Parts: sequence; structure tokens; C-alpha cells
Amino acid sequence: MLDAGCGTGLCAPLLKPYARRLSGVDLSSRMIEKARERGGYDELTVAELAAFLTERPDRYDLIVSADTLVYFGDLTQVSGAAAAALRAGGCLGFTVERIEPENAPEGYYLNKSGRYSHTADYVRRILAATGLNDLSLTEVALRQEGDQSVAGYVVLANKPNLHQVA
Repeated sequence: MLDAGCGTGLCAPLLKPYARRLSGVDLSSRMIEKARERGGYDELTVAELAAFLTERPDRYDLIVSADTLVYFGDLTQVSGAAAAALRAGGCLGFTVERIEPENAPEGYYLNKSGRYSHTADYVRRILAATGLNDLSLTEVALRQEGDQSVAGYVVLANKPNLHQVA
């Protein structure tokens, strides 16, 4: 299992009970050091996410990315890299912030916060284009920012196995 964009390791205690081996990757060496102090990972790596995934074909049964893909506008490269890194039948779970299509003609929008929001249709289109099956896309409140809930999606997709029909 991979915690993609693991940050300080907040997800490790939630993921570790379900993993034979839990790896984490993050762009920030400072975040990785905090994750190492927190514990729970079998392996931690400082790397850019898409490049890291590309270098590990057919490696993971599950890739989880909580509050990381909000820093990507175009999800094509990272979704394609995740698809390549998943074993057949493996799953990708991630969160993104939500935006209405009329406010994001390209499917995503860079907010003043420096985080991107994505439309549901865009997410589904990218998953399909990169060979992943869209299993679910659930609208949720991701977090509180001030007095406001930040709307988003929890997305679950999988890489078809040889016996699945697309």
C-alpha cells in the first residue's frame, strides 16, 4: 500500500492495520522526517509523486492520496502514473476539492489558496482516459476552513484485471 503525498504521516495509523507493507512518498523532506518520527511506515521516500509512481510499475494493490491532488491542476500525468503503478485489480483512492463546471471550463480551477478544485466530470474523464474504472465519486465536506466547509469528492477507482471487461 502507498500513502501518496503522505505529508507528516497522519494517515499511517488508519492505513497500517490494512497493509502488509505501507510506503509513503512526499515531495517535502521536512514532512517525511515528521512522518518518520510519527512511525507506522515500512518505507518513506522524498520524491515528486508522478515520477515516483512511474518508476514502480505494477507495485501496489492500493494507492491512497488524501489532500494531495489538490496541488495538481491537470490530473492526467499523476492518474496515468498511478494506473501504471497499480497491480491489476488494484485500487486508487483520493480526494479533490469540488467546483461546478460553469466555474471551471477546463475541468479544474486554481483557487486563491493555491489549491485546485476539480469537476466531477473532469475526474471521471481523466480516470477513463488513463485506464482506470470509476468505482465511486462521493461528495463530502473535506474539512473546515474558517467557518466554511470545503466541498470535495472522495474518489475510488481501480485498474481492471485481466478478467474484467471495461
